[in-house]
Amino acid sequence: MISLILVAHSKMITDGLKHMIDGMANNNNVTAISAGGMENGAFGTNPITIYDAIIAESESEKILIFTDLGSAVLSAEMAIDMLTSEVQSKVSLVDAPLVEGAFITAVQITDLNNLDDVIAEVEEM
Repeated sequence: MISLILVAHSKMITDGLKHMIDGMANNNNVTAISAGGMENGAFGTNPITIYDAIIAESESEKILIFTDLGSAVLSAEMAIDMLTSEVQSKVSLVDAPLVEGAFITAVQITDLNNLDDVIAEVEEM
């Protein structure tokens, strides 16, 4: 299983993207997790929310994080820094557009054998 952690400044964006991936990607090898917005519904990103999402998916073979804006990247990096080295080894922060990158990844990953090719493709977008 490959987990996609979706991080944006609005929970509505990551909830909507998760809904789209769950409904359209039709890929049993991938699960999407919404980790956007702040706990009180405000705009922003929270490293603890991202950390909790990663820990919840720590049994996955690989965990890919997709973000929207610069501070979302910083929050994701802070969350990764809090992980054990074992979990960190499974996590990659993907430098691709949030919606297009996460959706295409969810559609195209079949297993770990093509993961690097898919990531390279979406990072060129």
